[in-house]
Amino acid sequence: MVCALSVDNPTLAGLGGGSVMSPRRRTPIIAAALIVTLLVVVGSATRAGADDVSRKRKDVSLMFRKLGRGTLNVLVGWVEIPKNIALRWKETDPFTALVLGGIEGTAWGFARTVGGFYEIFSFPFPYPDNYAPLIEPEFILTPLWGEPAPFMTDKSVNPSESFE
Repeated sequence: MVCALSVDNPTLAGLGGGSVMSPRRRTPIIAAALIVTLLVVVGSATRAGADDVSRKRKDVSLMFRKLGRGTLNVLVGWVEIPKNIALRWKETDPFTALVLGGIEGTAWGFARTVGGFYEIFSFPFPYPDNYAPLIEPEFILTPLWGEPAPFMTDKSVNPSESFE
């Protein structure tokens, strides 16, 4: 009587025994697996390429500009308070500037901070139209600092043209 657990039993190939399939039968299966893998890799690369063609570089730049703008607005939204006090100070007396500028700055700071959180969480989506800023000016101190230096901007994207 032959033991069913012998090493030579072809039905126990996974336990170190003989092979269930001959090498001739394995070759078509390996070839089919390689073809399927190749089709999956090429298909996913083609799909990614089609997505890149349909989504212009400009859109990606605007998307990350929106993320950066939102992050900056969350971090420095509080700067609206001294900014508005300083702006009121030029127009009126110091006490009125502190009161009115403080109230107005607090309101604008709150709006800028909440808008920043909105822009951080919604940066992949083109809302409002074409990633336009929620609050003007786009950055808090743009009127005081002026426009960014040319070497700091993406030459392929002109923000003023993008939001029209």
